Amino acid sequence: MTEFALRFVVAVWFLPLFPFSGLFVYLIGRKVRATTLRTGLFVLWPLVGVTILGHATPLPEWLQVWVLASALLYAVRLLATRDLRLWGAYLGASGYALLWLLGPTTATWPAALSLAIPLALLSVLVGALDERFGAAYAGLYGRLHQHQPQLAGMLTLTVLAAIATPLFPGFFVLTGIAFHSGIAAAATVLLVWVLWTWAAVVMLQGFMFGKAQTPTAPPDLAQQTLYGLAGVLALLVLVGLALSPSLLQ
Repeated sequence: MTEFALRFVVAVWFLPLFPFSGLFVYLIGRKVRATTLRTGLFVLWPLVGVTILGHATPLPEWLQVWVLASALLYAVRLLATRDLRLWGAYLGASGYALLWLLGPTTATWPAALSLAIPLALLSVLVGALDERFGAAYAGLYGRLHQHQPQLAGMLTLTVLAAIATPLFPGFFVLTGIAFHSGIAAAATVLLVWVLWTWAAVVMLQGFMFGKAQTPTAPPDLAQQTLYGLAGVLALLVLVGLALSPSLLQ
């Protein structure tokens, strides 16, 4: 077995390709309930993958097709998902799969962290929603912007970061992947990003305009948590802009 084949056998689990992505989705989307552990898994999972994969060998065409099909599959599944916990797992499976297509000189760890950190922050907010409402489910309760404006604001910004909105580093990662891919692959990456954006709009609508809460609405996000999350997002933007040349290479 060649060196690339050995690395491929392991990397296919950590830069998850369907059906091997089922393990990642099961653990983060269904099995693991502890916020701290889910947050850590979101960060460590792609780092292990890009470390094992490296940049040594150009990907064969069949593998590129597999990567794009896996990313597209989970992007489509996002559209029908209302459970924010599972939604984050699907988004991670879709985004982490695209890390197979990083350019030969792209900084792999910064690229992986650019996609992972927003998902880790989203995991914290899932925990906050679970604590207040018993579930992080869009449409089950709504009007967050009226009753919990700080939680609503952080949820919106974090989702925007997770779907690689411009200014956040994930945008530069996807742009770099598109630049280093052929026309068909670049178009597929763009389609994946459009589906992420569409799914994010649907998800946020469920939390902002869904079923009205009871008169005794749960408390808003704590100030300490608010400042911590906002600080990480601001730092993420600054670091992403500073590292954008290495993410686009």
